Amino acid sequence: MYTADLSVVMANRNHAQHLPRALDAVLSQSLPPREVIVLDDDSTDDSLSVLESYARRFPCVRVIRNEQHLGVAATYNRGFGLARGQYILPGAADDYILPGFIAKAMAQFARYPLAGVCVGFGSCTQGDHGPLVVNDPGWCERPTYFPPQEVCRRLWHTLPVSAIIVHRNALLRAGGYHPELAWFSDWFAFLVIAFRCGVIHLPETLGIHVFRPKSYAANSYNRPENVTILGQLLDLLLSSDYADVAPFFRRNGAACHLGPELLRAAARRSDRLEPKILGFLTGFAPQVYETLATDPDPAVRELAAVFFQEPWWELIQRRADLEVENRRLVEEIQLTRLRAAPPGPLGKLRWAAGLLRRRVRKAVGLHPAGRFR
Repeated sequence: MYTADLSVVMANRNHAQHLPRALDAVLSQSLPPREVIVLDDDSTDDSLSVLESYARRFPCVRVIRNEQHLGVAATYNRGFGLARGQYILPGAADDYILPGFIAKAMAQFARYPLAGVCVGFGSCTQGDHGPLVVNDPGWCERPTYFPPQEVCRRLWHTLPVSAIIVHRNALLRAGGYHPELAWFSDWFAFLVIAFRCGVIHLPETLGIHVFRPKSYAANSYNRPENVTILGQLLDLLLSSDYADVAPFFRRNGAACHLGPELLRAAARRSDRLEPKILGFLTGFAPQVYETLATDPDPAVRELAAVFFQEPWWELIQRRADLEVENRRLVEEIQLTRLRAAPPGPLGKLRWAAGLLRRRVRKAVGLHPAGRFR
């Protein structure tokens, strides 16, 4: 059987009940991967028995067990080092991809071999049985490659985690997942690759991210240790290893997506008032600076006050206005697509059902989560 030059790398810890869905979704692809590496991070549930049953039935499945708990980033990095495919799908044991994702992604990589990332919509559900929220960023209507400059202009702070494939060498050059960045390590790695190599966008739902209240990333933006973690992020962005992508992070304001603790982390630095630091901090909504201007920490207040001065305040207002306009345009695009019913009775029926679901969500006040994560 012909396989994609692709390694699926999946980290697992105590997700025995979700593993069959995630693995079946990969193994039933029309274009299967070269290998599926599942790294169990010292699980205490039935994960190993589930994984061993798959390894017996599917020769492409390799099960690697950590003898002690290493953590998510270190576990994935171990898998990245073992991967033999030219491309890597970093899968989550409690998320799943949809039919055709690998084939569609690999076809586009063949067309655009310099691309570093291929992503679909950041579609998600709340729990296993919640309604599907389709997060269409409005980038394009057909598969399209976007070079780094265009990614910087279009990106809304982050890339999706449910349907993503990356070039292995680009991922390794990015440093893999930096353990010191904890739950932000994949965010950083994906954006570094995107800002270096560009992104292929597949404008459809090809993977589902399942939000769970107790998951690794849940509530990550509100954890007290984030100030220290985001201090590490600033150190990385100011290092020579990432000097090539730091300007993209500044222009895009992407790091502000990680929360106001980024500014608090910057306030701890002796160089906090230098443009090389201030440039990373211009992506917050205006009201965030107003709140931080009354922070108990005088260094935070001092730093926040800088952004009420020109040219920073003008830049912040312009960025906020552009984001509002971008959201309006995306909503118009989505509405236009919904109104353009596809041909055929079955297509029209599916279109009508989708429109009805969206109207119900709107009526009950259910709004999509982040646009592109």
